[in-house]
This record gives sequence, C-alpha cells and structure tokens, in this order.
Amino acid sequence: MSIETSPSSAPDPEWERITATLVKEPPKPVRFEFERRPRPAWMMSGEQLRQWIMYAKDNTVDAVRFHVTHSPYYLGWSVRGYRRLCLRWWEARHDDYQQQIATAKLMLRQAKEQPRGAQRAADESKARALLQVRRAEFKAHKKRHWIRTGISGLIVAVGVPTCAILGGLWVQILMALAVILTGAWFGRPEEPAGVPAQAPTRTSHLGEDTMRRVLVEAGAVSDKRAAEVRGVGIPHSEGPGIAYEVDLPSGIPAAVAVARKQQVASALAVHQDWLDLEVGDIESRLKVWVASSDPFAIVRRSPLLDYKGPINTFRDGIKVAFGKRGEPITLWVRDSSLIVGGATRRGKGMLLANILLGVAKDPWVNVRIFDGKGTAEHNAYARIMGTFTKRNAERLALATRAIVAEMDRRSDLLDDHGYEKIDDENYEECMRLLGGREVFIVDELATYTPKGTSPWADEITENLSQIAAVGAALGITLISLTQVPEVDVVRGRLRQNHTSRAAMNTESGTASNTILGDGMTGQGYDASKIPLTQPGRAWLSTPETGVIQVRSYLVKPDDKRRAADEAYEIRKAAGRLPGQWKDPIEEYLAAETGVSSAAGGEGGKGRIGAVGPKLPTPITLARAAFAAVGDPDRMTSTQMYQLVAAADSQWAPKEGTDADQARDRFLKALREAATEVAPTVDMKVKQWAGGRGYHLTTILALTGETAAKYP
Repeated sequence: MSIETSPSSAPDPEWERITATLVKEPPKPVRFEFERRPRPAWMMSGEQLRQWIMYAKDNTVDAVRFHVTHSPYYLGWSVRGYRRLCLRWWEARHDDYQQQIATAKLMLRQAKEQPRGAQRAADESKARALLQVRRAEFKAHKKRHWIRTGISGLIVAVGVPTCAILGGLWVQILMALAVILTGAWFGRPEEPAGVPAQAPTRTSHLGEDTMRRVLVEAGAVSDKRAAEVRGVGIPHSEGPGIAYEVDLPSGIPAAVAVARKQQVASALAVHQDWLDLEVGDIESRLKVWVASSDPFAIVRRSPLLDYKGPINTFRDGIKVAFGKRGEPITLWVRDSSLIVGGATRRGKGMLLANILLGVAKDPWVNVRIFDGKGTAEHNAYARIMGTFTKRNAERLALATRAIVAEMDRRSDLLDDHGYEKIDDENYEECMRLLGGREVFIVDELATYTPKGTSPWADEITENLSQIAAVGAALGITLISLTQVPEVDVVRGRLRQNHTSRAAMNTESGTASNTILGDGMTGQGYDASKIPLTQPGRAWLSTPETGVIQVRSYLVKPDDKRRAADEAYEIRKAAGRLPGQWKDPIEEYLAAETGVSSAAGGEGGKGRIGAVGPKLPTPITLARAAFAAVGDPDRMTSTQMYQLVAAADSQWAPKEGTDADQARDRFLKALREAATEVAPTVDMKVKQWAGGRGYHLTTILALTGETAAKYP
C-alpha cells in the first residue's frame, strides 16, 4: 500500500480556507467632519463694519447739527441753571433753621404768658434752652456753609484765570464751553420723574380662577362655594393697574370682601394702598382694581399750567391732585370750606399752590391770604390779591370781622333780589350783585388761633368758625392750613365747620384725627402712615369725593410766576384787579387802620406795618363814604349818610324811626367823634347852592390826611 503526499511547497486550499477565517480584515479609517465655528455676536463682517461706520458718521453729523442749531436754547438754559444754583445755595444756607428758631420763639412767648409757678419756669427754661440750641446750630451751619463756599470760590477764582491766561486760545474756548454746558445741565427743562406704568405680576392672570382663590384665602367666601364666584367681563388695563369685576355667591354681599381689604391685598401680594375694592351696581358685585407698584410714586405736573384763558372755578372746579388710578381729582371751592393739616414740608403748600393756580385765573374770585409763616411763598400772586398780609393777628381779626359783616350784607342782597342760592344759572347775576366770590385763606393757623398767642386769638377762632359754617352758601369759602394739627390750634368747632379736609403726613394718629375727624384712624384713614418720601400725598375728604387718597400736582416757583402773570392779564382785561373794583373788605381795613393791604400793601410783600391810633367809627365811615364815590370835593349829608348806612347796618334806620332821624343820629355821633379827635376842626354843616353837607378837606383833617393828595 502506498501513501501519496503533496509536496510541502504545494498550496493547500483547505488550509488556506481555515487559516483565512482566523485573521480579521483591517477596519476602514473613520473620517471626522467639523462644523464651522459661528462668528461671535460682537464680531462684524467687513460689510457690517463699513455699514456701522457709515451709521456712526451720520449720527455724529446729525448730533452736531442738532446741538449747533439748539445752542441759543443752551445759552438760555445756562442762565437759568446758574440762577437755580444760586437759589439752591441760598436754600442750603438757611435750611429749615429759621422756621425752627421761630417755633422756639413762639414756645418761649407761650411759656411767658402762663401763670407764674414751677410749670411756667420749667417751660420757659426748656423753650429758652431749645432756642439757644437752635441758634447755635444755625450759626455752626452757616459757618460750615461759608467755609465750603469760600474754598470752592477760591479754587474757581484762582484756577479759572490761571488756566485762561496760561492755556492759550483753545483752553479758553474749552473753558467757555464748560461754563455754558455746566449751566445748561443744571438749567435743562425738568421732566417729572415718574415710574412707568407696569402691569401687575401676580395679578397678570387676574380672572375668575384667581379671584376664587383670593376670596377664599381672604375669608370672604368659603371653599365650598368658591365655584359660584363668576367673573363679569374681562380684566382690562385702567391707569397703572388692572380692573375686574366678579359676582359673589348669592347671599354674600360684596361689602364683606370690601371689609377684608387687607386680607385681599395679602392674597394678591400687593400693598393695600395699591388696591381698590368697591361694591358694584348690585350688592353682590365686587369691583377690583389693583396695581403691582405704588401708584403715588410718580410725580405729575398740574394740567392747569398749560391751560390758557380764564377759568370758571364755580362751574368746573380746580384740578388739584391725582388719584390712585392717575385720574385728576377736582376740588370744588364753592360749597364747603377746606382745612389742610400735616407736618412741615409734607406738601400743604403744594396743595395750596394748585388751588391758587385756579382761583388766580378766575376773575370773579377775590383772593385774600393771611400768611402766618411770613415767607415769600405767595409773593408771586400779590399783584392780583384783594388782601395779602403776613404775620399780623390784629389785621386778621379785623378782616374776619369785615367778612362776618359781609356775610350779612350778602344775605340781605340775595334776599332782596329773590335768589334762594347761588347756582350755575344765576351765577353771573349774583357775582355782579355781590362783587364776586371770596376765597379767604389762612396759611398757618398756629400763628393766630392758639390761646395766649395774641389778644385776638379767641375772636379770630370764633369768626373763622362762623365763616366756615355759613360763608359757603353766600359765596365765601374759607381755606385753613396748619403744620401743627393739635386741638388747641384747630379747635373742635372750627374743625367741625370745615366739611372738606385734607391730611398730609402727620406725626401721630391723634394728629391725623384732629384733621380728618375722631375715629378716622381706626377706620384705616391714618395720615401718620403716609410715606415721608411722597410729599403732597394726603387723605382727602370732601362731600363730592368721600375719603380718598390723592397726591398734589407738582407746581414749581417758575410755574407760579408764569401763572401769576397770566392771571394779572386776565383780571386786568376783566377790570378785576385790586383798585379796579369797589372792595368793601379792604375799605373797612383801610378805614380802621389807615393802611391798605390790597395787592400786598406798599412793596407788595404783605408786610403791613404798625399804624397810628384807631379813629372812631363815625369818622372812618364818613371817610369811606367819600372814597366810595371817588373823593368828590363835597358831599351832602343825606348822600353821605346813605353810603354809611349801606356799609354799616348799625347806622341804618331802626324800627320806629325814619331816615331823617337816623341821619341826624349819625351826624351827631360824627360831631362828637370830631370833637374828641380834632377839637379845632370846624364841623358845622356847610351850605352851597343845591345842597348842604361837608367838604372833603374837613373829613381829611379828621383822619390826618392832606388835601394835597386829592386835587
């Protein structure tokens, strides 16, 4: 048997097939592909860069052209800017130390007027020490102020000329531009700083579901009946907030939710001052308004500043403030008297400035201001005021007497002509008959009404109370302001007769109640909680508005001067400036004191000085009779008596006597008064063709005036 073998070099197909299965094929190489990195947002392409350069060039050219064409405005702004800086420097020098010193002096005077004893000594010592401290503080403040001023002035006085002399033309040009631009920066027109209206955050989805949750969390609706709450309409923007209405389940009045305002505000995550809850058209309907930020944080400019021409404040009222939703609040200075109280620098003057904007442009309104502070706050309006006096309690007492007598005169006139009241239909006729409406303003009652302040304090308080109670129906409105809302300043009867009230921030809830009324703090109307950062914000209570929160419009000193100029032209054209019409109040004051306070008196700043001894009433009435008809050379006794009887009802014919007897009674009193004042004056009745009476020179001799003044 033979075995065949294959040579070793011969290929073996089976082996090769076996060995081939044991060796792996090499894998193909993986190829990675990367995306191009995007260009950063800040990096521009060449085309974008060229476009940006072109835009920058055009914007620069436009800006240069704009500022060059507006350079005259900048020059005006620069002058106004340096004027503002000077005023700011002056205000910084005085700060509020003068008012504090005046208050300390008042405390010292009140302490001295107390009965002798330990309490008087303690109060006097305390007031004297406070006065010395305030004076020392003021002296130190002025010293620091002058040091800072001196250092700054030395730097400017030395540095500016040095740079101007050594720096050359370009330095001088740059310094001149710096001076102009600095003044323009401080003199640029100021826009009211306001917070843009924002929609509420948590209340953005204010609707049926949200109100169900809120009413349940507030405890106004039980969880079982929450599904019965139904929305009315859709939520909508209203001012700086959102308004919505819902119907509560049957048997649950909306007043329940209104009473839980604080809980509702907490459920909505807002302050309760940012929320309004009201009962709707039916008892179960709740009206909701809510904002997400303080609606009073914004400052608004008075809309009357842009109003041209006269204003009928009797018909249209005066827009003096804005409400929670940004709506204008109108004050009607015709049907009720107003009292305004609050701490110092809390916005009382700003509310009064808004009132003056309106009444100054109403030619039928006779404006009379008795300023107890004595500052220049109202000087801008002096030219148009029927009466303007500062810190003069005696003259205020006389003026209130005249106003009380004026109320009797007006009442008789309305009765004689058959007018039941002054309304829109008979307004013009009544104004011509009565001589206009009276707006009587007492700024700072604490100067006049506290007991012991002056011999006339009780009389002033009583007369003001009568004016506030009765005057509004006769066209006489009283506006009282005080920064000391205490009971001894605003006595009970005086406050009760002011049916309209405004309380700015006060030091305590008791002071708030002094203005708004007893128990108002407990009802949530607490002026002591008004933020100090919002001067002009107040609780306002009037018959027309109820008790609401408001904030006065912004009125700047420049606005006052511009409005006063416009009011002057309006009144001049209407013949209603002081001196253009017969003013019985000022005639009485001038007759009693010999000095006029119309248009602020001599100098126009309301500083009416002391006068000589008071003349007897018959002489002042006789002098007023001549003045009423233009000071003729002579006047018959009958004509003079008729004018006297019209001015003072005391001399009118009494029951059982005729006009001749009443005239003789007055002439006898006139002769007796003349004998007392000037015994050498011949008071015999003079006879001339067509009548018998007195010459003007005779009456002037009694009053001490010279006939040379009356050619």
